[in-house]
Amino acid sequence: MRRVLLLAALATAAGCGGSGASHLKALHQQGPIGSGAKEVWFYAAKGKPRSLVIFLHGYGGPVEETPKNHIPWLKHLAAEGSDVVYPRYEVGAAANPYPNIDAALDEATPRLGKPHVPVVVIGYSRGGRIAVDYAAVRAARGQEPAAVLAVFPGLVSPYERLGPLEKLDARLKLDIMLGDKDTSVGGVGARVILRRLEPAGFPGSQIKVIFVRSKGSFRADHLSVMATSPAAKAEIWRPADKLIDSVR
Repeated sequence: MRRVLLLAALATAAGCGGSGASHLKALHQQGPIGSGAKEVWFYAAKGKPRSLVIFLHGYGGPVEETPKNHIPWLKHLAAEGSDVVYPRYEVGAAANPYPNIDAALDEATPRLGKPHVPVVVIGYSRGGRIAVDYAAVRAARGQEPAAVLAVFPGLVSPYERLGPLEKLDARLKLDIMLGDKDTSVGGVGARVILRRLEPAGFPGSQIKVIFVRSKGSFRADHLSVMATSPAAKAEIWRPADKLIDSVR
């Protein structure tokens, strides 16, 4: 009887050490879970997760608010070892999207086994600007991500709540992507981010500006983040992979 109890205890302990996401199919879209601005989708990493990516969409209506426009990249991130969470975070627009992002993570991360891994925030367009502020919101409560990638970041709207950038840790890595044919936002959003970071005391040595260059049939415009050509992957996906790898 003692042997049976010992084996049962060992089995329980082994189960506690495993991932709570073992029942999830890697790279397979889960969700939506929740409703409205608190909806969330997520993807389990292939193999043991080595990072958690929070992907913040752009401003583009009900389709962009879902993963549909970005599924190939999201699955690539999961294939490279990241659990990926895609919060809807707003319906139309929100002055304060941060609680909705938090709510999405509260729904998704337990289902992913709450991995203890570096957090990377990737944001596109409007989401690129929000990613920087959300990093500051997290930093203010001691949960700063390891890195932020702002892809073609958009402008700040007058009514929006901004994050406390002075709370950002000097170890945070911030990469900003600019497309050489992006006539929608160009570098305006990036310049606003940089102007805000300077008085906050964030070190310029932790900021990297990446110029996404058009090549052949690949045109690095504002929508090129959705492209899946070899050139698009080389110009957008590969630098993102390098950033994520650098904080693992």
